[in-house]
Amino acid sequence: MLIHIGLVSLTKEVSLAQLAPVSAAIQKQISRDFGPIWNVEATIDPFDKLEDVPVGYWHVLLQDELPNGAAGLHKRDDDKQPFALVALTNNWPVFLSHEVLEMLADPQGTLTRAGNSLKPGQGRVEYLLEVCDPCQSSKFAYSVNSILVSDFYTPNYFDPVKSGGVRYSFSGQLRGPRDVLDGGYLSWFDPGSRHLFQLQIDGKKKTILDRGEVPFGAESLRAFSDRVSTDRRDAVIQGGSRRGLLLSAAGDFRKTARFEKLTPTSVDDSQIAHARNLRAQLERVAAK
Repeated sequence: MLIHIGLVSLTKEVSLAQLAPVSAAIQKQISRDFGPIWNVEATIDPFDKLEDVPVGYWHVLLQDELPNGAAGLHKRDDDKQPFALVALTNNWPVFLSHEVLEMLADPQGTLTRAGNSLKPGQGRVEYLLEVCDPCQSSKFAYSVNSILVSDFYTPNYFDPVKSGGVRYSFSGQLRGPRDVLDGGYLSWFDPGSRHLFQLQIDGKKKTILDRGEVPFGAESLRAFSDRVSTDRRDAVIQGGSRRGLLLSAAGDFRKTARFEKLTPTSVDDSQIAHARNLRAQLERVAAK
């Protein structure tokens, strides 16, 4: 099934012109990288306002802020169709990519993979299918069209044992099943206690947290996980500045949205030069 996603910026800080190149980068990521690995086909298009999005599209909306300082939230509308909200922060394209990929891998936020718990003595548990969380930090992101996008794990991530020559994340930085990188986390549901647990990695420190009982009326396991994991967003906000990125994706957005005056990069210069050359060619065609 071909899935259609519409991106809309509900913040005045990001225009359609700024959203469009990020949308193009995520589209290439889906078509070239994510889709073949996860057997997903999708289109992603930017729109100026909600009213422009065609009926049947899934929505991903960029907003100034989200409740409780969250960076991203997955929801379902009244028709039970998935949509996602993304907060305007530094490295917002990474968050946007993160939420789009997780929506495509698990539209309803309910899929799990059974496996032995990482918590000693806990037995078999259900790991949430959140393809970007273990490698979510921007320092592990990679660039598409000179815009940072989130890394993601592959279906082999939940293999029972590690095997040589197997890729566990697209970038190869996850080295084995249920590996978690600095700034990332892995969530699982314990059927015995009905609690959500998480392994968090901060540098060399490993912490297993009990996030509490999952209410029977919870919208989804992923929605509950999003709500209790807002403290992990700093790993994505930080660590993404590097050479060779497009200026339109390098704005500095914090809790209060603001856009810094930045010097265009060499990538911007090349893109501008290409456009200038094409305009000159169009003028020659019109003159004939």
